[in-house]
Amino acid sequence: MGRPAGLARIDAPLMRAAMLLAGLALPVAAQTERAGKDDIRGLWIDHREPDKRKVAVWIEDCDGLLCGHIYWLKKPLSSGGRPKRDQHNPDTRLRDRPLCGLRILSGFKRAGDGSWSAGQIYNPNDGRTLSSTMTLEGDGGLKIRGYYGMSLFGKTVEWVRPQDKPGRCG
Repeated sequence: MGRPAGLARIDAPLMRAAMLLAGLALPVAAQTERAGKDDIRGLWIDHREPDKRKVAVWIEDCDGLLCGHIYWLKKPLSSGGRPKRDQHNPDTRLRDRPLCGLRILSGFKRAGDGSWSAGQIYNPNDGRTLSSTMTLEGDGGLKIRGYYGMSLFGKTVEWVRPQDKPGRCG
């Protein structure tokens, strides 16, 4: 039994489309493999020494850019026993937001192997938002530089992957 004549005309364009999609998938697969060695998504903590650790941040994809949220705090509660809030935010309407889960990294774009730029970092300790870059170091540490205007006027901190996953706050 033969195919209806209309189906034969549809098969050729469908076959070309399938081949085009397969060809496009190969570079995506290669990118995924390359991204694996310097993929910074996941959990980061602020110090190598456990007694100095104060915060852990979860970095993830947010609409095609990287962002990060507070995942864990050494002291998640205020002296009154309530969850700590974003009390220093310059926008008074946002000062009641809990710190646990708060987005503090946003807008990071891949700038090259092991580096991300054009991002911002928010410091809830003083309510300031700074321009920021991130660089994955050879030892596995992640250097985050926050600055005003030029990178020359700023501060760099290093985060590391935790050995043990801390409990999530909030």
